[in-house]
Amino acid sequence: MVIKRFLAVVFIVGLCDACSWIPKVEQQDFCSAHYVFEAEILERKSEDEMIGYVYDIRVKDVFRNKDNQMDVKGFKTIQGDGWGSSCGPQLLDVYSSYILYVDDIEGERRIFKYEKMMFVEKPDIFRMTRMYDCSCEIRMNYFPSFSGVSSFESFPPTANQCDVPSAYCIRSFFCKRNSAGLCTSGNLGPCSY
Repeated sequence: MVIKRFLAVVFIVGLCDACSWIPKVEQQDFCSAHYVFEAEILERKSEDEMIGYVYDIRVKDVFRNKDNQMDVKGFKTIQGDGWGSSCGPQLLDVYSSYILYVDDIEGERRIFKYEKMMFVEKPDIFRMTRMYDCSCEIRMNYFPSFSGVSSFESFPPTANQCDVPSAYCIRSFFCKRNSAGLCTSGNLGPCSY
């Protein structure tokens, strides 16, 4: 009985720590990050590769600074997950540049998403800096009804919302307020990496 309870707890904790399967668009990652910036990886260090890595970095450009209270260009280190993470390790190549999506968790700056700069194109940077409007809510149709009627049809978007179409592009989708103050969506750049 004790073993069953232990296994149940381990299973539940594993699910909570697992990678998310929930569909989303890149703008949602951008807007949920504390910081998004381009950085060169100068060194990768680890005392225990199961737990994680510490990266010495040089920040080149800043795309998001949620609180505007930190000098992001002054960041010298960030942390990434190790082999023990349910999502796998975050192994970044030394002397390569990345766009890093970083959260501040209890005073530690931790990577939660990254993309190597060699795969990033000019439309990606333009979209991040000019087309992402974090004041707009992005709505996904997670549970399409079996009646054939989308939940979007039942509940149309408000002026502060954009609906993501069923055949959407994770990378190029954006939601931004127009001149009338309404959130509208579109696509700019390649659909996926």
